[in-house]
Amino acid sequence: MSYLSFARLRPTLKRLAIWQRGLLLVLAYGVTVVALVFTLVPEAVDIEIGQASPRYIGAPRVIEDTFTTALLRRQAAQGVAEVFEQDPTVSDRVSKEAESILNFFVHTAQTEPDAGRRAEMVRAGVTFAITDSAVQTGLTLDAGSAEQLLTELRLALDPVYRLGIKVDGLEGARAAVVTALQNSGLRASYRALLSELARGVMLPNMRFNETATERLRSEAKDRVQPVMLQISEKIIGQGEIATEREIMLLQALGLLRRTFAWRVILGSLLFALIAVGVPALYLSRAERERDITTAEFALIAVVYAGTMFIGLGLSTLSGHLFPIAGASILLTVLLNAKVGLIVGGALSLSAVGLVGHELPYLMVGLLGTAVGVRAVSTHEHRSGIARSGMAVGLVNVLAIMALGLLYGGLRPQIVIDLAWGFGGGLLSAVLALGFLPFLEQAFGVTSSIKLVELSNPHQPLLKRLLFEAPGTYHHSAIVANLAEAAALEVGANALLARVGAYYHDVGKLMRPYFFIENQIMMENPHNDYPPQLSASVIISHVPDGVQLAEKHKIPPVLIDIIKEHHGTSMVQYFLAKAQEQGQTAEPGDYVYEGPRPRSKESAIVMLADVVEAAVRSTKMPTPAQMADKVHGLIRERLYAKQLDESELTFKELDKIGAVFVRVLSSTFHPRIEYPEQQGGLKYAGAVDKHAGQVSLAPPPSGTDDGASHTGRG
Repeated sequence: MSYLSFARLRPTLKRLAIWQRGLLLVLAYGVTVVALVFTLVPEAVDIEIGQASPRYIGAPRVIEDTFTTALLRRQAAQGVAEVFEQDPTVSDRVSKEAESILNFFVHTAQTEPDAGRRAEMVRAGVTFAITDSAVQTGLTLDAGSAEQLLTELRLALDPVYRLGIKVDGLEGARAAVVTALQNSGLRASYRALLSELARGVMLPNMRFNETATERLRSEAKDRVQPVMLQISEKIIGQGEIATEREIMLLQALGLLRRTFAWRVILGSLLFALIAVGVPALYLSRAERERDITTAEFALIAVVYAGTMFIGLGLSTLSGHLFPIAGASILLTVLLNAKVGLIVGGALSLSAVGLVGHELPYLMVGLLGTAVGVRAVSTHEHRSGIARSGMAVGLVNVLAIMALGLLYGGLRPQIVIDLAWGFGGGLLSAVLALGFLPFLEQAFGVTSSIKLVELSNPHQPLLKRLLFEAPGTYHHSAIVANLAEAAALEVGANALLARVGAYYHDVGKLMRPYFFIENQIMMENPHNDYPPQLSASVIISHVPDGVQLAEKHKIPPVLIDIIKEHHGTSMVQYFLAKAQEQGQTAEPGDYVYEGPRPRSKESAIVMLADVVEAAVRSTKMPTPAQMADKVHGLIRERLYAKQLDESELTFKELDKIGAVFVRVLSSTFHPRIEYPEQQGGLKYAGAVDKHAGQVSLAPPPSGTDDGASHTGRG
């Protein structure tokens, strides 16, 4: 297949790879959990709801009683009363409606002379049923009596509405108002009128708050702790009738038999499943120092499964050829030593199950894992993997010989085992070296070896930076020193910080002479540009750097540093220049796109970058001035919220500032001002060969040979 065809298929392959990784994770950890359950199960039963249990069954392991937990949570939710909230506008609307009706009575009585017509107008204007006597009483009102009746009605309504009226309590509230009116000092006809008026205009003022109710019910559910069954706790007794709860528990524990021979699977997978369960439990909780990503979980699963597959074939020759150390070395280089040790231990247990359950294989596998991880942890080059393979082979030889002496003496077979053991170590190194680049590419993991290779000055981008933008190259080298020292101080990845600093400004290659460190013996082009355009050119070095890095296949972890090393900070110089020139300056046009640093290493590179540039621009700073400058710049980035996502603590920022001051003091220290050179040997020291002493007296005149000497502090 041609490269072009492969490139066209790459998106499809990438999507397929994602599904494959997900499937590997599901299979590896799903089978681990299921198998671990069945290793703890004594004997399954065939039982359904309503049937009697043939025997007593206790829980073989700790498990949540999901049925009881769900029942308790439903009961807790049902115990939460519905939440209602008062609508303060309802009582005002009711009062105004009553006032409008009373005023309508008065107005109708005053404007309509015909008594029959007045009654018809009232019935037409009132929206609720009202008796004839109430109508006649209402038509006898004048403005003063209407105001008095309204005051009495409000006095009766006010306490009821302050308590709140729900929809289902409206009739009771009406009755309470009528009772209050009956106890008032009004005459009977007025009380009757107001009672009918209250019944007609009253409305509930309590609204059901569904959102608040559901929130309280959800909180009540969350407060219910899961009900856990402990080991050996009773699930169902002999002769007891199984309910839905018991069936759910038996099914979750794998104790419910349904025509499938679980015992056969348990017998064949018991040993391997115990071994796989250890790293599964460890990795499911993630590491304390950092989270393991989904891609890294998939990488671990692939390395584990691949090692098992390769080892299964090689073990037909000898169990000592099982490449356990190779998997540990790979995971140590790609992830870290802890993962390498854990997976190596799991593979050692699994390999023992595959090659005959013999103790020597377990001991050799564990020792080889420990030595391989330790050996490769101290090297950052591919040659370190080869040396670690040699170390594993030698330790295998010593372990096989020691175990042979302890358990069987020096038999002829042991010589063959020694050869296989040494060969197993070498084979582990070969497999690790062979698979390393493919696993790096497939899972997007950048190993320390890859970072060291990228730090080589002969790498294309760094070489271009050296020749096309030497000022930027020198700046990046100093930033790398600062970043590495600071990362070491706070426990971050020092190698990643250093290499990230090397590449953080590669975008300046697109327009090197627009950056002051590269403007040697030339005019500053920004003098002829408007500030906004200059700022745009400066800001563009970040996306330009990302583009160049992607073109040269720089790993994503370094591209993130390129993207984030300015965060969302502002190009203050050109913004101020625009404002000085009286231009309308939009601050958004002078801000980097970001994102802000999302890792300690990226934040350290940001701080090292700004600190180095600022100190370099200061002429002959004293140590105190340098310290003030450094800590001030770090505070400025902190207050600008550029470090919020980096996980750096205040204590670590103090340490970083102190390291920066120490490194910068040694880099930008004051230098001795040498006198003008005179040339020749006029002031050269001469050695008195007879006395063996150095003479600092000037030589006789006329001996100047035209040579010159330059010195630097």
